[in-house]
Amino acid sequence: MSKTYTQLTLILPVALEEAVFDTLLEHPEWVSGFTSMEVSGHGQSQMVTTAAEEVRGRARRVRIDMVMQHADAVQLLALLKANWPHPQVAYWMMDVQEFGRFV
Repeated sequence: MSKTYTQLTLILPVALEEAVFDTLLEHPEWVSGFTSMEVSGHGQSQMVTTAAEEVRGRARRVRIDMVMQHADAVQLLALLKANWPHPQVAYWMMDVQEFGRFV
């Protein structure tokens, strides 16, 4: 039976970046690795926290992408929601048809 993989994407305020990274690294049973990048949040739902963000009209955010088994993503999300019930943290999950490495 093949494994069911999910891409979990998190968008969070920069202030939560290190704490969330630490949590991901503390759970190698769920997360074998992840990719992160700085992004900008646009729209009415974005809270700008600095004068620079106010001038730019967008909020600095961190995007974290990881591919993992679906059941693990559900457990990880429950943990993250319990630790950081923050209205500016967004997420989505998408089915992954195939996942592997070139080795």
